Amino acid sequence: MSGVREATRRVLSRRVSVADVLETGLWLAIPYVTIGVAWAFFHVEDVRHLEDLLQTRLPAGGGIGAYLFVAGLWPFYLVLPAVCAA
Repeated sequence: MSGVREATRRVLSRRVSVADVLETGLWLAIPYVTIGVAWAFFHVEDVRHLEDLLQTRLPAGGGIGAYLFVAGLWPFYLVLPAVCAA
């Protein structure tokens, strides 16, 4: 147990610049965005359903908004399909 604790302290004691944290975040965002775009592409019925709901609020951008919403929140559609499809 002390080996894991020692390794954790060694990793957390390293100094990291803000640029390194931003770069890591951007690298981690690439798979998330890729999966989200693929999810929205293959689940067109979810996008169309959300587009119908958004047309009253965003008449000029309902389609794009629905696509971005489904692509951005794909983990919720994966975990809670019954709640999101209602």
